[in-house]
Amino acid sequence: ILDKYGLYFAWINILATHIYKKTDYQYILKDAHFKNYTILCRDIIDGLSVGDISVLYEYCLSYVNHEDRKNKGQFFTPDDVARLMAKQSLKFDDGVWLDPCSGIGNLSWYLVDLQSDKEQFIKDKLILADIDELALFISRVWFTLSFQKQDTDLFNTIKDRFVVFDFLSVADNGQTDLFDNDTLHRIPKHDYVIVNPPYLATIERSQFETAKCCDLYAYFLENIIKTSRGFISITPQSFTNAEKFYSLRSLLLRNMSEITIYNFDNVPDTIFHGVKFGSTNTNTANSIRASIIVATSKSNSKKITSLLRWKRAERQKMLDNLDLFLSETELTADFFPKVNNVMSSLYTTLDKTKTLGDIISRTQTQFVLYVPATPRYFITALKNKVNRSSLKTIYFANEQDLNYAYCLINSSFMYWWWRVRDGGMTLSLETISSLPLLVYEPDKNIINFLEQSEHKNKVYKNNCGVLQENVKHPMDLLNMVNRCVLPDICDLMEPIHSNSEFAQIRLS
Repeated sequence: ILDKYGLYFAWINILATHIYKKTDYQYILKDAHFKNYTILCRDIIDGLSVGDISVLYEYCLSYVNHEDRKNKGQFFTPDDVARLMAKQSLKFDDGVWLDPCSGIGNLSWYLVDLQSDKEQFIKDKLILADIDELALFISRVWFTLSFQKQDTDLFNTIKDRFVVFDFLSVADNGQTDLFDNDTLHRIPKHDYVIVNPPYLATIERSQFETAKCCDLYAYFLENIIKTSRGFISITPQSFTNAEKFYSLRSLLLRNMSEITIYNFDNVPDTIFHGVKFGSTNTNTANSIRASIIVATSKSNSKKITSLLRWKRAERQKMLDNLDLFLSETELTADFFPKVNNVMSSLYTTLDKTKTLGDIISRTQTQFVLYVPATPRYFITALKNKVNRSSLKTIYFANEQDLNYAYCLINSSFMYWWWRVRDGGMTLSLETISSLPLLVYEPDKNIINFLEQSEHKNKVYKNNCGVLQENVKHPMDLLNMVNRCVLPDICDLMEPIHSNSEFAQIRLS
């Protein structure tokens, strides 16, 4: 269909075919967009959800121009996640909602579906905006087919609620002339925002306060924070810790007093389904580590989860029980610590003023540790170099400091701290250096066992045809290290290596 008609007319014909035999919606076909439509031999969107249609449209964009699709950084929200985000709106007061990069409108569709009077909500309480005029038209058709009840001309009634608009065409970094009653010019008037912004590194745009972030989703969130009373968004979780997002964290904390953040890992399951259409990588899975932010100024509350992991079979259970993983933890502009309520007391009581960086040597010495920099379920520090491309090399002034760090980094404490402080694709030297120091004496027997394990417990992973070598210490040895390093809470350490957050949290 795409080959024969091109993107625009393909979708006009797809929609016309779906509408053609629906008596109550024949009037839609009188719209100018449907001039000279063709009825296809098959109704290919019959029985699809709004999420399914979004995926189909995403595929079409990639098929027509995969470079353009990739350059827009769009990832459409799965139905279950859109439903979850829409339910968060029940925590908000009455007001007008804006979806500023709506695409097909998954998020807004589920927002409407929650309402008792769905038609009236679309007419009075909802605005969908996007730079993609075709996506907006498809969504207007789909919303009409989904929610028309009393208003037999709903498709035309709601036309002005679907706005072609570039949300980033307006920004403020102190230029007061852009403001009118605290609202940026031209952004549709609204109270709240629900959004899945594009995730894409871009150039520094000086008109934004978050210019140093150099990412579209930061620019989107800036405009949202400055023009809204509250918002619900899903973005990469990198904003919680990366240094370049300092300005975004500052802006969020300065403007929103009630913040709840749910963080999602990308193993073993990932919050986004499907593949990255248009990707040229060998791995086409959409494996973004994401966060859902719910922010208002109704009260003074800061809550956050750990970096959640779940098995695919646990997906709905996890989404239904997200609040059980929340902890009330201090969020600062430096970073947002990702901790659950089981481990929040450990984080709170740690002395973070004394860190591993204090004993790392700035010059090369004979006392050296090698730390593989791509953790997944464990982190190791090795005295013997392994054959892999990504290693952090750390030097110490003496053998005492070396062995202290050897046990500390090999313990579950380092792995937990990485997930709290970072949790990204690689383990940075900054994260290693920020590890708080604990009061303990390294055990010579444990050091000996770790050294032996380096030779006995090597593991290999094939990365693009190249075997990457590592060491995975057995769990009984890891528990032995934990009892030495964190004797009071060593029983809480083992579950953090699990591929399910439910290993740490017991559900009633």
